[in-house]
Amino acid sequence: VITHAVNRTSANRRKRGGEMLETNRIYNMDCLEGIKKIETGSVKLVATDPPYFQGFTHNGQKGAFNDLAISRPFFAQLAQEFARILSEDGEFYIFCDWRGYAFYYPIFADYLPVRNMIVWDKMSGAGNFYRNTHELMIYGAVNSQTIRRETNVWTEKAFSSGARVSDGEKAHPTQKPLGIMQRIITNSSAPGDLVLDCFVGSGSTAVAAVKTGRRFIGFEIDERYFNIAQDRIARETKAAFLAPAT
Repeated sequence: VITHAVNRTSANRRKRGGEMLETNRIYNMDCLEGIKKIETGSVKLVATDPPYFQGFTHNGQKGAFNDLAISRPFFAQLAQEFARILSEDGEFYIFCDWRGYAFYYPIFADYLPVRNMIVWDKMSGAGNFYRNTHELMIYGAVNSQTIRRETNVWTEKAFSSGARVSDGEKAHPTQKPLGIMQRIITNSSAPGDLVLDCFVGSGSTAVAAVKTGRRFIGFEIDERYFNIAQDRIARETKAAFLAPAT
């Protein structure tokens, strides 16, 4: 149940003071600090994959719902910032699994217009109590007139079902293939639009943004993965620069 109307008042839509962040860059910093430096209403698309936190793993076997309770204030603040920085026609996709959905949905729905749940059919997965062959996305659109006609069940290869052929080996345990990220980006933005990822990981969202001609901003607090993402983005940017004009 949505307990708060989405606040679009001038107070909520204000421009933050101070220097704004440069686009087409990722930042090695806490996303809650960084997002405050993004201009109000400037982001067309948020596409992000929050961490599972303690006990929430990607192998389909471990996890306790209460493990996420400590992070509730963090995500409430993040949801409020998403509401501020999204444009009037902005959209958002927030990855989670079947355990995390029950935690994330009411938090984000308090501040953002959630419209649907997307099921990503990965065609392969691990697990003993039926195999986990899907992940979920909380999808929303600021404008109620936004129309997306395709089904909310997406079949896209994961690393366990063939994405290594196009993406190479995984550099992060929960790395998203470029195919699923490019689908999100092309569905919900146009060339030149700004895409935000608050949990960059190994950089798939940013790389997909470069491939599709979008601008991006990203945050990754782990220095190791930040450096991996920087390298991937640099390689893709160079490839895009050298590609022949069509």
